[in-house]
Amino acid sequence: MMHASAPPAVLVNYAASLKSKLLLCLLGSLFAAAPGALRATEMDARHWQFFIDDFAVARGTGFDRIVHHPRPMGVVIPNDKAWETAGMNPLYFARKSDGTFICFYDAVRWVANADGAMVRGKLQKDRAQQYLNSLALATSRDGLHWDKPSLGFTEAAVSLDWKKFPPFPSPVGSSKENNLLGLSFGFIDLGQYGSVADPARRYALSIDGKGYFTAELPDFINDRDWRNKLVPAGGSFSPRENTLNFWDEQHQEWVAMVQNAVPHWMPSREIARFASKDLKEWRSEIALAPDPADPHRPDRYDEPMILFPYATEGVVLGLLSWIHTDRTTPDGGPVMEKKPGDPAQGWPWPKTAENPYLWPWARKGMNEMRITISRDGGHTWDRRSSRTAWIPHGTEQDSYDRLVIWASPPVQVGDEDWFYTGNYNGDHLVTRTTAHQETYYHDRARQGQIALYVQKRNRYVSLSTGSQLETLITRPFVINGDALQLNVDASRGRVRVGIGEYKPVLTLKNTTESTDPHLMEQNLLEGFTRDDCVPIEDNSIERVVQFKNGSSLKALQGRRVVLFIEVADADLYAFRVK
Repeated sequence: MMHASAPPAVLVNYAASLKSKLLLCLLGSLFAAAPGALRATEMDARHWQFFIDDFAVARGTGFDRIVHHPRPMGVVIPNDKAWETAGMNPLYFARKSDGTFICFYDAVRWVANADGAMVRGKLQKDRAQQYLNSLALATSRDGLHWDKPSLGFTEAAVSLDWKKFPPFPSPVGSSKENNLLGLSFGFIDLGQYGSVADPARRYALSIDGKGYFTAELPDFINDRDWRNKLVPAGGSFSPRENTLNFWDEQHQEWVAMVQNAVPHWMPSREIARFASKDLKEWRSEIALAPDPADPHRPDRYDEPMILFPYATEGVVLGLLSWIHTDRTTPDGGPVMEKKPGDPAQGWPWPKTAENPYLWPWARKGMNEMRITISRDGGHTWDRRSSRTAWIPHGTEQDSYDRLVIWASPPVQVGDEDWFYTGNYNGDHLVTRTTAHQETYYHDRARQGQIALYVQKRNRYVSLSTGSQLETLITRPFVINGDALQLNVDASRGRVRVGIGEYKPVLTLKNTTESTDPHLMEQNLLEGFTRDDCVPIEDNSIERVVQFKNGSSLKALQGRRVVLFIEVADADLYAFRVK
């Protein structure tokens, strides 16, 4: 026990020594734990570990993070029917067991009226807002050429009058010969994209504001009794958009990601996370908003528009529709009236000449699609890869991809991911102040169609090097599998992998223990060094790492390890243990 009159220097040295011993005890207990026990801070390498963020990286100098653009295949479902004149937004695409494709999309049609049309429950004097939505169905044998079967469910126009309210097409006639389901409808495959293991809740459907679950995809074409086979969800889906995206196992709640929280008083767009444990009581919070690193010039004000999340590989990936708003061209929209209960601070109520450039008035802009990732059930979203476009927008005013504004989760076709997007051939909705609001373009109304983009599976973002040899060191993880796989393109270079045990390393004349990543190379396991690795020099989405002496990962089951991935002139997209 130290004497009360001990000199300060002695006290400091004693405190440092005690702190060092406590730290060593803590490290000792940490590494003495059961070797197969996963900890909250560790990776589950049974899932693909993407490099969209840095979660899997302990040390990785000398690498460039590259966002890879999918290959554009152009428009595959054209806007060619009288009931989809305004736009087409993809909701759900799937490939059935027989290889055929099915999709549900939002068909949007103009109902232009000189005195204002009653749409979505309110009078729209702005003609550009005079449109109605209906769910539509299409089928395909190859995913490229699509048929729109006649369902006979609801009435829709049979032709168009382009002269009545130019440049808007006005519907003419009525028939049930169309592919519309005619419902206020939301649709998601929770089994494939939403982390739901219960087969009875494979699909979630929102119909007229009510939520339902079903084990099988309804046969809307042949089964007229499909609605009676749905099971009520016991509540409703998110109150803002009547949608549901995934089940958050970590927080034990249902989640929907939509535009804007409630209440919403932000001067810009944002993405909100709506969550509920019972589908009855919901709460909302802002999960993604513009930050200081985003450009905010008046003529190119960057904002998140819509986030399309899907659960996969133990994370939630987000297809982020990002808008570059031109706030120097504000809408000539109606004046908003302040209502009882509105906060004193927030939007200018009513709209004033002093500040006409705030959202929602400034809506002119271009949309591109970006990629982001969440590892906490959508509470936070990593922005490392979402600072640049994943699918760029078109540069021409009338290009089919001027707006890439809507997206659905990928459909796996062979070793590729197929992404269907809703694209528009003009800037985001903007109107001019006249007796009746008019479209931004004098000679046409902007229209939407569904396009296809294709990329190799899970190849959103890579860590890449030039000819100089670099080494990536991963965070520790427990081996639970027989094969280490890489998603890698080493067709022009080379990749080798070493496996090291994760345990403290003695340094400084064996008086100090350290877990610094670069020192872990001293712990490379016999038979699993980089020299033991068969060099990888090909392009594969599931390349099995092999070792020259036949060493098998079976000998390492339950061991906590780190990887040393040596890369030269190659792209490394992900890894896993299968």
